Amino acid sequence: MIQDLGQLLFSFGKIGLFALGGGHSMLKLIEDECVHNRAWLTIEQFSVLTGVTFLFPGLTAVKLSALVGLKVAGVPGLIAGVAALNLPGLLLAVLFYGVIVERQHIPQVRKLVVGMQYGAVTLLAAALVTLVRPLAAQGLSWVAVGLSVALFVAVAVLNWSPFASIVVFVLACLVLL
Repeated sequence: MIQDLGQLLFSFGKIGLFALGGGHSMLKLIEDECVHNRAWLTIEQFSVLTGVTFLFPGLTAVKLSALVGLKVAGVPGLIAGVAALNLPGLLLAVLFYGVIVERQHIPQVRKLVVGMQYGAVTLLAAALVTLVRPLAAQGLSWVAVGLSVALFVAVAVLNWSPFASIVVFVLACLVLL
């Protein structure tokens, strides 16, 4: 169990250190580490656990690190996974936030911030592909696709309330799927 805890701390610490943008952009890194590098999960298990995290409010990557940690090493693994995922970003923010804000007028700092924004969007796109693959493999539900497109248009294009749009989306899923 000590070895498992050490691996969890190392793996999720590495993810927490290198994930640009955090949150959903971490999903591709978590998949790579937990499925391909450590074989703690199969791709199917990863897909199911990720889907389970979507049922509840909160940060997906944090909930996923907790579930993987729980699977690998029980409650101590849950704590190790969550702590290791969050501590690198927290420490870097405490150390560098003031420096970056004070120096945001410097061209190199501005380039770094813009570059990291593009990197975060790229990781989000990679996470999207990871999430769509299992859905496509089991056969897409065109009703679910239509509801998802409607949710996207409502929030991103029409600028409707995301809260109200999600409530309508969930109700429509319960009735139509």
